[in-house]
Amino acid sequence: MNLSRPKMAGLLFLNLIFSPSTQIFMNCYNHQTVPAVAICKNCNKGLCPQCLTEVENGIACTSTCVEEVKTINALISRNKNLTKRATGNYNRAVFIYFAMALLFFYSGFTYAGLRYYMFPAGAIFLFISIWTLIAALKVKKA
Repeated sequence: MNLSRPKMAGLLFLNLIFSPSTQIFMNCYNHQTVPAVAICKNCNKGLCPQCLTEVENGIACTSTCVEEVKTINALISRNKNLTKRATGNYNRAVFIYFAMALLFFYSGFTYAGLRYYMFPAGAIFLFISIWTLIAALKVKKA
């Protein structure tokens, strides 16, 4: 194997470090000789059983990160609720845009003099309703 090229040497190095048989152990941030059993959700430090505090949905440093982890958990919960509400808002917008498209198309058929205005406007509202429906489906998947 020719390792003179830096790219190949780097790939070999990464393969040696991140191969499945390689196990990486982390020690506690505060007690350097004690193996870590968890990672703080806020600062990502390795923690031993003496240094950790279990919070509602995660692990925190005993002295410093408990409030920050509680804040992170509250933000995650809030985002989940807002995503549910956003989906409903998107669905209402799709209905309104589609209704406007139908209204403009109907007006275009009814009033011949406004046909050149009403049909393009209806097409624009129809396009916006389809675009909003696709966005709603993307938000719902996430």
